[in-house]
This record gives sequence, structure tokens and C-alpha cells, in this order.
Amino acid sequence: METLTLVLKMDGEDKRFVSPNFISGKLFRQAAAIAEDYDSGKPEILDLDNQIQFVCDAYGNQFDFSEFEDGVDSRRMMKTIYAVVNYVIGNIEQASRLLAAENEEDGS
Repeated sequence: METLTLVLKMDGEDKRFVSPNFISGKLFRQAAAIAEDYDSGKPEILDLDNQIQFVCDAYGNQFDFSEFEDGVDSRRMMKTIYAVVNYVIGNIEQASRLLAAENEEDGS
């Protein structure tokens, strides 16, 4: 299975996290619900705390809620969450494109 690498800023340095080999069906169900919220176009229904915890869970809790929130660029947070959602539901190419575009923008 292809992996998805997420880069977070920790202690002033970029730290890379690789998605685990196994993603549970429970995470798929959560990802589908988050994708539906995003696709609704209604920002008031987006539950950011739930989405951040989802990303932590999808990465096997290699980082915690605060580390993600502090380590992701605020201007890219939603795109990063959406990339992880796409990865979990099997849209691996789309997820990779979303994160690759971020890395190109910041020169990583």
C-alpha cells in the first residue's frame, strides 16, 4: 500500500510522518463523513477538533492534537486535513497532489 508523508514543524524543524500500513474501516467511515462535510460547501458544519483528531488517528497517533495544530501552517491546515481524508478513502493520487502542491509552495 502506498503511504502518505505529512510534514509538521516541531521544535523549529520539519518532521516527517509516514502513514501506517493499516487503516481501519472505522477511519474510512470517519473520512467519508468529513469529505461529505467539505463537499457540502457549508463551513459552519465543519468540526475542526474532530478533523484534527481524525488526522492524528489516521497516522496512528505518531503526533498528538496539539503537535498537529502547532506544527501545520494555518494557511494549509484545511488542505492538509482534506489530503488525509482523500488518502484514507483511497484517493491516494489526489491526496499526494494536495500535499505536493503545499510542499512546492513553501519550497520543501
